[in-house]
Amino acid sequence: MTTYRRIETVRKAGEILKYLAGEREPAQAKLIAQAVNLPVGTVMCHLATLEDLGFVTAIGERFKLGMGLALFWARVRASLEADKARTEQDIKSLDTEG
Repeated sequence: MTTYRRIETVRKAGEILKYLAGEREPAQAKLIAQAVNLPVGTVMCHLATLEDLGFVTAIGERFKLGMGLALFWARVRASLEADKARTEQDIKSLDTEG
């Protein structure tokens, strides 16, 4: 099996998103930078890109998760509901066979 290298920039963006997900209120870039151990300028570059993608929303000088991430959750939920329906149908089929 091939082992692939990890992309540190993607990891850091994920850490920023996870940090924001754990915050009840929008967070300042300085606090985010401290939490993910990156310079504020680097965090601001990540936040600007994440904002362009809709994953982060700026509220003045603070940041929170954006609605772009809700689209991912909606897709995961729809997939889980489809899996549940298939499983329930399989169980029903087994019950009628037995």
